[in-house]
Amino acid sequence: MTIKEIAKLANVSIGTVDRVMHGRGRVSKETSETIKKLISESDFKPDIFGRRLSLSKEYSFGVLMPRLYQDSKYWEMSARGIEHAQKELKAFKVKIKYYFYDRYSESSIKKEMDKINSAGTDGLLIAPVLHRPVKVFLESIADRIPYVLFNANIPDSNALSYIGQDSFQSGVLSAKLMKMMVREKCSIAVIIPAPDDYHIVERADGFYSFFEEYPDYRIRSYSLSPCTRDIFYAMMKEIISDEDVKGIFVANAATHYAAEYLKDHRGLKKINLVGYDPTEENIKYLKDGYIDYLISQKAEMQGYRGIYALYRSVVLQEPLEKHIMMPLDIITNENLIYYQKY
Repeated sequence: MTIKEIAKLANVSIGTVDRVMHGRGRVSKETSETIKKLISESDFKPDIFGRRLSLSKEYSFGVLMPRLYQDSKYWEMSARGIEHAQKELKAFKVKIKYYFYDRYSESSIKKEMDKINSAGTDGLLIAPVLHRPVKVFLESIADRIPYVLFNANIPDSNALSYIGQDSFQSGVLSAKLMKMMVREKCSIAVIIPAPDDYHIVERADGFYSFFEEYPDYRIRSYSLSPCTRDIFYAMMKEIISDEDVKGIFVANAATHYAAEYLKDHRGLKKINLVGYDPTEENIKYLKDGYIDYLISQKAEMQGYRGIYALYRSVVLQEPLEKHIMMPLDIITNENLIYYQKY
């Protein structure tokens, strides 16, 4: 009997069988006992020669993602998850090489794509926030390099898997939260940083779709690119010039700019604020009460599971789920202390 057959009989992955055989990682007691029983009954003998060959090979995975400081340092969270996975897989000779690009520059990402083509890699983890150039790049590597997408999806691509949220439904959820706070006819501003970013636009679309059933609410859209403090402040000045505005939805991690503006203008009436991601700045304003709700994308988990998805597919030759969906976590000041990264 092979390790693959044992995994099939136990209804687990090959990686789980491997962890039980070598005492690595966490496996439930029931599953562990089932696997050990199958190994004992089948008189299974591991292929030592094959294992040595596998362990002697080094695997290099490339990560194509925006520069860490961009999007209000959102990408630092993804990088922490990636680094965590790399440390766990170090014994299996998995190495990571980063290719950082300016998320507002197509020439920047094309330069990094050229580096990837020159360097060669066993697999790629890609955050395709610049939709158009990434789509062209994926078509060019379709038969050469396996890849996993995270944070944003490109429909109809040949990705091994997409790891992230349902962007449209997260927008719907944000609208429901806003409606719970704003119960009377008013204006609500929707701020779309980086309007070329496919999944950010999908969030806004989800928000709009919810309020289609409530015509008394006037939803007004504002787009900006690049997303800097000065540009955001100028936009906030325009937004609050509407005396009827009682809610603001920011479709990415730049929510803290809106909160900062509201704090600096203390004479303003209460304006409800919903946005994304527990970055350091967003957490500060959530605690201070200027942000009411944050929707977490679980950025650390996306990065962590992205590297493991490549490992499972490239190294262990396991099939992957086509979509690995992240939960729509709602973070408030009250539950912030209990929120876990992984």
